[in-house]
Amino acid sequence: MDAFKVLTGGTRFDRRRFTQDMQAFESRTSQIASTSTALPSELDFLGNATATAEPNKTPRKKSHNGKSNRHKDDHHQQQSPEPVDYAALLRTKRIKCTGDDVPNPITSWDRLPQNPNRTLLHSNWTTKMRLNEPTGVQMSAWAIMLENRDLLACAPTGSGKTLSFLVPLLLSVTPSNSDDPSSKKGPISPRAIILEPTRELAMQVQREALAMSQGGRWNIRVLGEDGLGVGQKPEKKSKKPSKGKKLGQNGSKTETDETEEKQEAEEVASSQQGGVVDILISTPLRLIFAIKSSSVSVLDTTHLILDESDKLFELNFLTQTDEIISHLPSTTQKAMFSATLPSSIEELAKTIMKPSLIRAIVGHKDAANDQIEQSLLFVGAEDHKLLSLRTLIAQGQFTPPVLIFVQSILRAKELATELVLDGINVDTIHAERTAAERDEAVHAFAQGKVWCLIATDVLGRGVDFKGVKLVINYDFPQSAGSYVHRIGRTGRAGNAGKAITFFTQADAPYLKIIVNVMRSSGCAVPSYMLDLKAPSQDDKKRLRLKPVGRKDISRTNGAGNKDARDRKGKKRERVMGGEEGVFKKRKEKIQIEE
Repeated sequence: MDAFKVLTGGTRFDRRRFTQDMQAFESRTSQIASTSTALPSELDFLGNATATAEPNKTPRKKSHNGKSNRHKDDHHQQQSPEPVDYAALLRTKRIKCTGDDVPNPITSWDRLPQNPNRTLLHSNWTTKMRLNEPTGVQMSAWAIMLENRDLLACAPTGSGKTLSFLVPLLLSVTPSNSDDPSSKKGPISPRAIILEPTRELAMQVQREALAMSQGGRWNIRVLGEDGLGVGQKPEKKSKKPSKGKKLGQNGSKTETDETEEKQEAEEVASSQQGGVVDILISTPLRLIFAIKSSSVSVLDTTHLILDESDKLFELNFLTQTDEIISHLPSTTQKAMFSATLPSSIEELAKTIMKPSLIRAIVGHKDAANDQIEQSLLFVGAEDHKLLSLRTLIAQGQFTPPVLIFVQSILRAKELATELVLDGINVDTIHAERTAAERDEAVHAFAQGKVWCLIATDVLGRGVDFKGVKLVINYDFPQSAGSYVHRIGRTGRAGNAGKAITFFTQADAPYLKIIVNVMRSSGCAVPSYMLDLKAPSQDDKKRLRLKPVGRKDISRTNGAGNKDARDRKGKKRERVMGGEEGVFKKRKEKIQIEE
């Protein structure tokens, strides 16, 4: 109730007498009324006050940068990543992680931790590498490694394992000032070490790392290349086996080869360049001799990557790998990557890892890339292999670029000779060729100058040829791991590929090894092959150590120089004392005369 109206209820006001005073009073009242016509809240029963007051609403309080809080909140909502259903993501990407407190996968670059080099690396990821979202193994590895946890990762070939460890390394290792002369004094001091089983793989990883880090100041080197850790020495000629020298059955190194490799590693250890190296890439033997000669100091090494870890833990590499790890600080983070992970290798690897180890498996442990169409071709005997290969060529199934795998250096040379006679542009890569010759062959193959590359298992691991359309296993692989790595040279980076494996009657007892891999990869397998008896563990071990004996390609049916060799053999037999031999007839004539 208005008390003023109650007190003036019986009074009258003469408007005519006080017209001028009233007009002046009304003018002042109109100005006041124009500011607000809203009723008090306690008298606004119909809710009109809100609608009336809306146009003259008090402005929202602004933040210190001049923008309203509402705009700031909206901008924050736009920048924040959308929530992720991690359980569904793990099922979709077929990621299985085991360990304590496993971190969630990093699904995009926006979810990476803040880092001064993140923007540069993301730019190179999209422009130089031409990539979009990370793959399953990359999502898991980034999250685990950036939390400084040890990692044991297994993912199919072509799934991006190299960038799975390069990105965390580049984010974790602060670039050194390589232009500072003082940084090049003393022994080589790597912050991170990447071990590779072959030189070709080491060079390939360096190319990937340089492309990913372009524009940064990281010092990324390969031990023994570009003068790092080596003196000037003349280029070696192709290693030709001396007369009577026996080569490894599968192109592997003999005792003589290992001696030569040790001599080369000792030369590498005579360092002429040193200082801080952000990422050092090396093969095991080179690194061991460099450490022993004090050319390399690993006291400040914080990260160790074992690429193709199943190979590095095989018998011929195991002692070397173990010796390198013994020199590292106990706090060094270790991460292992491979496309195959046998249980024996896995148990052995766990002995050198920290208790906080996380095991990440993408897909199946011993399965091939599901982008590869796999098939088996029965050729009966060795005599029919070359004819079967020429049939594939005649039918148009030989679509370059093609990789052909054989089990020995001699067979690689002989098959190359036969294909050259057929007019196919072909080259070989094996342990007898020098590093420069192997690089030239790989480069020519990548450029399309060579249609077909014939290789032993030296090329069966890790080497990335994105355009390979067909892989032919001319000789049956000696293990499931060898098979997975061989055919993994095709079907890379999401592209489709094809793999054909020849097998003879002698290979049949081991056929179930490959059949199991094909089934795990989702390939169609004939029912009769599924019913085959699996070889025993002893049989598998015997095959790994010694491949099936095979007839020389140059002596098989269809070989171009087989007829000439047969004629030469008959002539030798005639001369040296066969049934129609000249010496034998002359001896019989002398006996008759006596």
